[in-house]
Amino acid sequence: MKLQSVQRARSIWLVNLVDLNPRGRNILSLIAPVIAKYKFMQFPAKPEELDLSKGINFVGGSFQKDPQNDIAIDLTIFNDGFIADTRSSTEDSDAFLEEFFSWIAIEFCLVPYKEILRSRVYVSELWVETDKSLNTLNPKLENFAKRLTSLIVGHKHHPISFETYGISFWTNPTVTLPPGPFKFERAEGVPFNENRYYSTAPLQTDVHLEMLEELENILSS
Repeated sequence: MKLQSVQRARSIWLVNLVDLNPRGRNILSLIAPVIAKYKFMQFPAKPEELDLSKGINFVGGSFQKDPQNDIAIDLTIFNDGFIADTRSSTEDSDAFLEEFFSWIAIEFCLVPYKEILRSRVYVSELWVETDKSLNTLNPKLENFAKRLTSLIVGHKHHPISFETYGISFWTNPTVTLPPGPFKFERAEGVPFNENRYYSTAPLQTDVHLEMLEELENILSS
């Protein structure tokens, strides 16, 4: 499985602002220092954009992970959590949030995040390439696709051919706040012969890639 690009590497830290800020300091006073520190290009400029229930958005920032890596970062703040998005890895998104929370705890006398962090949730979206076909999951799928192709009329001018497009795994929807699905499907609008696939998973980026390698091995067997 060849990684082509990371569309989104999202880390969600579930933290209640009331726990982070038990003494009721004006959290909105954070906005200007946050913009300055991380050089966000887009940020809240109108009163209606300062709604924590809908999320306060900071876009196009810069996170200096180390001297060799300047990571593009987006941040959204809610009443009950913080979302960091990068296009590199969830590891980088986590590293940003760790620095961010450590910094605001010192600068604004807030509670250290380790004392009140309830959970971490991940969303990984990747574009990958593989020459393995999903039809190999079961020979009957290929036969079904051929049968389906044979039943389509009106495309003599441009012959078509169906094949298995994608697979997905979901949790039971009755679960409270279920994780997102694992999906692996062909890239929309891209010719099949380019072997380009889109995949999303509620996993950290490196684990997501491991699962895609495992899936490719299954398709090869």
